[in-house]
Amino acid sequence: MRRKLSKLVMSSIVIGVIAVGVPLAANAAKHKPHTVNAALLKTNRSAKGNSSETPLTGTTLTSATAAALAALPGGTVKSATTETDGTGAYEVIVTKTDGSRAKVVEDASFKVLSTTATSCP
Repeated sequence: MRRKLSKLVMSSIVIGVIAVGVPLAANAAKHKPHTVNAALLKTNRSAKGNSSETPLTGTTLTSATAAALAALPGGTVKSATTETDGTGAYEVIVTKTDGSRAKVVEDASFKVLSTTATSCP
């Protein structure tokens, strides 16, 4: 009897851990706010516009994206490049939740300097 009770208790603990752990892991996977996905990298590599602007990559891309999305929560980054017009170091184009687009200009430390409406593709 004691052995059956012990197995029952252990089974209940395992089921409890799974019941709590799986949803937490799934939620954590969905909410990685600063993850740069492959689609953004592909879009960024083929970004059109000023040919002297260089697409961002690696940690620079990740940091610029994070700063832009912090300024425009819920948005989607469409491209991120160096900024060559003298207004900052980086330019990130974000589609906002309402479908409009904004140009986020950041300095070399990823501080947002300006956010302006744009019709950039």
